[in-house]
Amino acid sequence: MAVKKNWKLLAAIPALVLLSLAGAARAHGWPPDGVGRLGFSGGVLEQLIFPCRAECRDTARDCSDTAESDAVTCSQNACPSQIQAAQSACAADRTSQACRDAVSALRTCSQSCLDTLQTAVTSCRDALSDCLSVCGNS
Repeated sequence: MAVKKNWKLLAAIPALVLLSLAGAARAHGWPPDGVGRLGFSGGVLEQLIFPCRAECRDTARDCSDTAESDAVTCSQNACPSQIQAAQSACAADRTSQACRDAVSALRTCSQSCLDTLQTAVTSCRDALSDCLSVCGNS
């Protein structure tokens, strides 16, 4: 049970960073075309119509997944006591002051991992943009 909570907590921090980056990208009009917004079949249709662009997006997704996994591993290695403290403090009430304090301590401890994650995700996004530029409209 503690392992499940451990992963949830560790996955939440990088996920929040990724979500904030994704929200910012959406606000700036990314992805640039509407093909991916066609609903469930949009991804399949995009692969058929624009295979180069679909490959770029798959590569970017893999890049981001790797960056997130690396951040989780980094945090696990750097902050085991802060992770345990946050798990204990947040088990009963995620809104308690003790939980907020423990999460803050975990965030502080894992800040270098989160900074590396943010840099990696930015690099993934830049590589996606470059790849899409090479693809053009194909």
